[in-house]
Amino acid sequence: MRIFLLWVGWASVVGSVGDGLIAVLAMVVVGSAGWAMPGPSVDALLAGHLPALYWVKSVALLAMPGGFVAWLFALPAVVYFPARIAMSALIGWAAFVAARRVAPRPLRASA
Repeated sequence: MRIFLLWVGWASVVGSVGDGLIAVLAMVVVGSAGWAMPGPSVDALLAGHLPALYWVKSVALLAMPGGFVAWLFALPAVVYFPARIAMSALIGWAAFVAARRVAPRPLRASA
C-alpha cells in the first residue's frame, strides 16, 4: 500500500509540473493575443498548440459523461490548468501523508 501511495504522490508531482507548463503556454497564448481574456478553451489550446496531447479528450469521453467532458474542455485554459495544479498538489500531499503513516515493508534477507 505504501508503494502505491508513494506512486500516487509522485505522479501528482509530475502531473503538476506538466500542468504548470501547459498553464504557462496558455498564458503565452493569451499574452500574444493582447491579453484578451478569457483566452483559449482547453479544447482549443490542446487542438491548436498541443495536438500530441489531444488524445486525452478521447480518454475523458470513455471515463466521464459526454456533457461533462464538453463543459470541461470548454473552460478557459488559464482557469482549468491552475485548478488542476491545486487539485493535484492536494491529492499528492494527502498521498504522501498517508504513505508516511504506513510502515515500510521489511526487506527479506536473501539466502
